[in-house]
Amino acid sequence: MRTFFFLLLSLALAQPASARLYKWVDEQGNVHYSDKLPPTAVRNPYSKLDKRGLVIEKKERAKTPEEIAREEAMKKLREEQQRQLEEQRAKDKVLLNTFRSEDDIILARDGKLATYDAQIRIAYTNIERLKAWLETQKKKAAALERKGQTVPQKLLSEIENTRKQIKANYESILRQEKDKELIRKKYAADLARFRELKALKNANRKDREEEKNSSYNAIVETLVVCDQAVDCDKVWEKAKAYARKHATTHIYVDTHRMFMTQPPREKNDLSITVSRLHPEEDKPEIIFLDVTCKKQVANETWCETEKAQQIRANFRKTVLGEP
Repeated sequence: MRTFFFLLLSLALAQPASARLYKWVDEQGNVHYSDKLPPTAVRNPYSKLDKRGLVIEKKERAKTPEEIAREEAMKKLREEQQRQLEEQRAKDKVLLNTFRSEDDIILARDGKLATYDAQIRIAYTNIERLKAWLETQKKKAAALERKGQTVPQKLLSEIENTRKQIKANYESILRQEKDKELIRKKYAADLARFRELKALKNANRKDREEEKNSSYNAIVETLVVCDQAVDCDKVWEKAKAYARKHATTHIYVDTHRMFMTQPPREKNDLSITVSRLHPEEDKPEIIFLDVTCKKQVANETWCETEKAQQIRANFRKTVLGEP
């Protein structure tokens, strides 16, 4: 102990008043005292001492590149967590300021869905009108052919244009049904979060989920996405064969993009249209089957007869071989 004291004293006396003394440990665990710190010493903890040999500052060992990288990664993760937390707080504030009750959220959701439903009904009305017009055009062309006359190019162009308009309306319906599902998911999340914030743990409360999802379910049942797992050409041929088997009206369009039977005239008629659609350019092609029957009420969109429901329910497993 005396040796240590005299060593410190001699070192302190030998240094200028402003000099510092360091205590450090080498790789072998030996303790050293010096007025300069070797570069290798920072790999381990070291201390700064005053003239009396008292510790005035302690330094931890230098961090390895791996430790520095780990700390940087952790810092970024914490920053991202904080950003998400602040974002959630902002969303919660907007949610609570916008809606006073669960019913307000449900009413807002149903209002938006009703807007889409109105647009979908308009599209189906357009499809009915266009199908009827297409039938008239084709009859006119057939009558000319029976007389041995050439069908004018203008009429052929009009027929093709009508087909394209029908296809475009189906694509519009699919896009809007997809948007409706996104709305349902968004408002379901808002409703769940609102309940959390209000601490309404669904105590003896029944949800007012009155909206029928028959239209969305019907879309899903008769829609096939031509992704990597689906051979679109094979499914297309199976879909057309399926339509031929179940439609009760005669075929009057059969092209590489659309298969259609005549519109329903009698109460029990079932008309089937199968289309190869591409509603979104950056997404895969879609094959869609639509079943229509004679309307019972003016604003009816979907044919809800038992036979039509069976046709929809069996479509995917027939063309894809699903169980």
